[in-house]
Amino acid sequence: MEAKPGLTRATIMLSAGMALSGTAGLFSIESGQPTLNVIFFRCVFGAIALVGWSALTQGWKSLFIRDKALWPLVLISGICLVLNWVALFQAFKLTSIGFATIIYHLQPFWITLAGAFLLKEGLSRDKLGWICVAFLGLVLIILPKLGVIRADHDWLVGVALALVASLFYAATTLTTRAVKSVRPSVLSAVHCLIGVIVFAPFVDLAALQSGGNGMWGWLVGLGVIHTGVVYILLYSSYPRLPITVIAAGSFLNPVAALLSDFFVFGRSITAMQGAGLVLILLAGLAVNLGWPFVFAFRRRAAPAQES
Repeated sequence: MEAKPGLTRATIMLSAGMALSGTAGLFSIESGQPTLNVIFFRCVFGAIALVGWSALTQGWKSLFIRDKALWPLVLISGICLVLNWVALFQAFKLTSIGFATIIYHLQPFWITLAGAFLLKEGLSRDKLGWICVAFLGLVLIILPKLGVIRADHDWLVGVALALVASLFYAATTLTTRAVKSVRPSVLSAVHCLIGVIVFAPFVDLAALQSGGNGMWGWLVGLGVIHTGVVYILLYSSYPRLPITVIAAGSFLNPVAALLSDFFVFGRSITAMQGAGLVLILLAGLAVNLGWPFVFAFRRRAAPAQES
């Protein structure tokens, strides 16, 4: 196959975007702020970055969504996205960046199930098999922590929030399918503006006043890097890459999250949890690429013999 123009550059952009996105939890925790404060300022600085980028590259007129029929879906997808951030970032604090990120990667399976039951897209035996593999991976991740769950119910709440976050992200993905006419950078900017409006009343000013010296650096980085730069890198690379490269690149997100946990907080995972991680990511790759669940040789029908 002939390589597409700019394939190498797009692959580098995708890899950088995925790796950076895996460190969002680190920025969130290091800011030392309550989750709602983190989300509010992520939306503020993310909106500034994305609005600026869209205006610079596409002109100010591109920022206006003129089709009023699209606005309900834009609002729903935006609310689901920011609620997904709230659940995920709180899960980071109650469990760990690595655990929450791994569980968060169940989102492709919610999309598959929703497509089957709500959109009547059909659910093949192969997809159902890989979904079972993914949830087996979830069981392997939780099993070594059963003792912790009995002693610390916050950990169980964190797992539940990571699952809720993956559900909200799946809902965002499904609703944005219907607004493909809106540029991704513009849609993301609008989503951030929705988040600013939703969470402004919940900002904890006392926590901001008592924040450390590096607080604003982490919050600005979370908005500009993880919402601005990351989204631009990913959305710019997706159209230029085959699905196989995109699916493989998604592995860099949990890897970066686990490395953040290990090198910054000294947290590691057991062999069983590592196996669970592999099963979830492998199943996600299989669903995205349409792999058969059972690999078998096709039987060739023997030619009928004439009597």
